[in-house]
Amino acid sequence: MDVENQVRRLGLERLSRDDWTIIAVAGLLVIDLLLLPWFSFGATITVGSTTLSLGGSAAAVDAPDAFLGVLALMASAFLIADLATERLSPHTRLPTVAGDRITGRYALACTTAGLLVVKFVLHVGRFGELALGFWTALLLVAGLVMLTRRARIAASASASAPAAPAAPAPSAPGHKPHKPHKPHKPQKPHKSAKPATEPNPEPGSTV
Repeated sequence: MDVENQVRRLGLERLSRDDWTIIAVAGLLVIDLLLLPWFSFGATITVGSTTLSLGGSAAAVDAPDAFLGVLALMASAFLIADLATERLSPHTRLPTVAGDRITGRYALACTTAGLLVVKFVLHVGRFGELALGFWTALLLVAGLVMLTRRARIAASASASAPAAPAAPAPSAPGHKPHKPHKPHKPQKPHKSAKPATEPNPEPGSTV
């Protein structure tokens, strides 16, 4: 009961299952960009009879081209903040794309994907140095683009759907609904009686 009360107090019931999925995928992508190794490198140095092996790894926000990873991280964080603000504080106004916040989140997801693709293209010659973080981020950003696109399509479909007619109010128990009155048929006009014909006067008589 305490958990339910806490959820209601924070307004978390306003978040749908699709919202939670988008937040989870974007959050995992943020963790990936910050912590997981994107590049692994190593070197071997031999001095006389001594051999030294050096190695390390770099995250997406580290060099080389760290600014691309930082921008992708910021886009993912803004996406989470926009979705949470729209659901938990709908009166708060934030910048939108084409006046639509769902389209804005889709644009942020596409921007994140584009930045990561550019970071990959700049290091195509070092394909063998790509580590776990890159492949995980590739799956996560693809899922994020698909989820935000599906949400955008669903919102467009619901906005263009015609409104359903309002259902009649239920009647009270034991109350019989009134039957509609039948329209009165117009009465046919009465045929006027023919005037009685006067008898023809006899010849030679005066009227």
